[in-house]
Amino acid sequence: MQTLIDIKNLNMYYPIMSGNWSAKKEFIHALNNINLEIRKGEILGLVGESGCGKSTLGKAILKLIEPSGEVSFEGQNILKLKNNDIKNFRKKSQMIFQNPYSSLDPRMTVYKILREPLVVHGIRDKNEINSRIFEIVELTGLSEEDLKRYPHEFSGGQRQRIAIARALILKPEFLVADEPVSALDVSIQAQIITLLKNLKEKLNLTILFISHDLGVVKYLCDRIAVMYLGDIVELSDSATLFNSPKHPYTQALISAVPSVYKKDAEEIKLDGELPSPKNPPCGCRFHTRCRYAKDVCSQKEPEITKISDSHYVRCVLYE
Repeated sequence: MQTLIDIKNLNMYYPIMSGNWSAKKEFIHALNNINLEIRKGEILGLVGESGCGKSTLGKAILKLIEPSGEVSFEGQNILKLKNNDIKNFRKKSQMIFQNPYSSLDPRMTVYKILREPLVVHGIRDKNEINSRIFEIVELTGLSEEDLKRYPHEFSGGQRQRIAIARALILKPEFLVADEPVSALDVSIQAQIITLLKNLKEKLNLTILFISHDLGVVKYLCDRIAVMYLGDIVELSDSATLFNSPKHPYTQALISAVPSVYKKDAEEIKLDGELPSPKNPPCGCRFHTRCRYAKDVCSQKEPEITKISDSHYVRCVLYE
């Protein structure tokens, strides 16, 4: 399958502001040397605990923040793009944000919210604008009457449909969905997930789906990348990851997914708290909570090991 986005050696450090100017400068290590390919036409799931760097990676891929490394989109490093070039890239790649309550301008009607990206990107013909808006409204399950209303007049699920419509109005190739259903009720989550799956097929989208809900990711995604403290520790197709997880962290995550067929004793408990990204552990970042940890785990950062053509893991147990 053709690679749409190729991420190489991606790092992101956030400086910690301190009132003491003479103090040593400290950083939050949000992304640690990420290497990842996103294939054209797939839905790639990105999972992990809160604070592990999932949203940071999504923003870095779209150049909403300034990481170091390389992010190639259709062979072009987008981290080096300027002005009109970055504007053209924005047309091809969009983001659905987590909270539909804060990501929509409360002063604008739905029509104006959907019209704005078209005008910004040089589409001024009223007939073309209306044609695009009516088309995307139908695709996302909204009505033409909804175009006259303001965001506060809608439920959370309807607001997220508006956010999806806004992301798709420019007909992008690539979509970053940053926990798009986590703020919604369970019944509404199912509707939005089904909508995303249908839109992916109809519009031939490539989607990076960021979530902490493994049940959702298992249903929706073709492949899954597991993140821990800024590292990608395992990457596999969805079926293999759930049937045969290799990394101890992935095993713990999957064991925690609720199931009527599973006994409580089968859940793997992780010891201790998630370490601070300000001062991550040496060697394998997971070794402080791992039940299989050896002396070498605290001394050496493990390499990515190929288990099969579609399965990779970062763990000394498989080197």
